[in-house]
Amino acid sequence: MIKSIVFDFNGVIFDSSTHHINEDVIELLKDLSESDFRLHLFSNTSKQAINILNAKYDFLKYFKNVILVEDTRLSKPSDASFENLLKVTGEVGEEMAYIDDGKDNLRQAKRYGMVAIPFVDADRLRISLASLDI
Repeated sequence: MIKSIVFDFNGVIFDSSTHHINEDVIELLKDLSESDFRLHLFSNTSKQAINILNAKYDFLKYFKNVILVEDTRLSKPSDASFENLLKVTGEVGEEMAYIDDGKDNLRQAKRYGMVAIPFVDADRLRISLASLDI
């Protein structure tokens, strides 16, 4: 049973092609934060970039854990980074849905037993989550 949802930042919350925050994803985060699911941010993006955008959009408040390569020195998709994710959250992969736009990261999430959801847009993400009873 899924207990938590892991979000990547670049390409999911932040649209790197337009250089804008994805406000539809922020709305989804807000909705999910009102549920029993735990939300985690897991990203190779710099803390400075995330903090600058958080000052404007206030999205970090939705996450139980923020796991950044800058803090851990473990970048995705390394085994060590995913093992650290599981250690920090205290969960097993089968309890997690993992959302990312990167194929290598999604493949690695599957290796750790997570439900890997490729991010295309917020509407499709809502459909994917609903199919998991989220």
